[in-house]
Amino acid sequence: MGWFWHNPAPADPTPSGSSPAAPSQSPASATPPPARSDAADHEMQKFLDMIQSEMSGSKPADQPAPQTTTTTTTTTASSSWFSPRTTTTPSPAEPSQPPAPPQAAGKTAASRAISESLLATEMSCRDAFDYAWHCHTPGAQWNAVYRYGAVRSCSDLWDDFWFCMRTKSYSAESRAAAVRAHFRAREAERYGPGRPSSEDVWESRDGKVEPGTAFNERFDGPEEDDREWQVREIERRRAVRDRMGFNKDS
Repeated sequence: MGWFWHNPAPADPTPSGSSPAAPSQSPASATPPPARSDAADHEMQKFLDMIQSEMSGSKPADQPAPQTTTTTTTTTASSSWFSPRTTTTPSPAEPSQPPAPPQAAGKTAASRAISESLLATEMSCRDAFDYAWHCHTPGAQWNAVYRYGAVRSCSDLWDDFWFCMRTKSYSAESRAAAVRAHFRAREAERYGPGRPSSEDVWESRDGKVEPGTAFNERFDGPEEDDREWQVREIERRRAVRDRMGFNKDS
């Protein structure tokens, strides 16, 4: 169990009276293969050096040239695994704001102002967690299959929960701005340009309908009350069943 320290094996001193190695001697016979425990110790030492370099903000020590490819791959994979835990949270006074999403080309200034005013500025972490947890239940996935024909992904709900947890320490103004930016990006992702919209079926009306230009057709009121209509409908259905032979005596 030499994972947390690394003691390189001391090199055997070369006797002064020994003759130099023969030119025909192969490198494999001159250098014995490293033991399995030494290789594990070496990898563990590189892993610990990487963690210390990430915590201190300094670059890791240069590795030998033959191990450049292996070292780069290990550092990248380990850094990606530790990135959620080593990333520093922005201070409450200056939260990081995501870039503004592109505005829809067909929207007017008044329409964009209305959409901006409808964005939420508050967020409940308890509700976000309940939504994400319920998404994994069989009932929620059954409902998704019934409505959309496939199981749904719960990643967006977990993203909402972790975003809420990250912004809990913000001030009231900073948290409101961050929540609004979060839902603005979510709305652009779902209803932004290039996404499916109801306007693919019909064109939205941008102007106000002038008086007298719509609903100006004549509408005649019913000439009979509801009871008379129900009696007439029952008689019509009975006549249809008689013609189909359902009411004949067996």
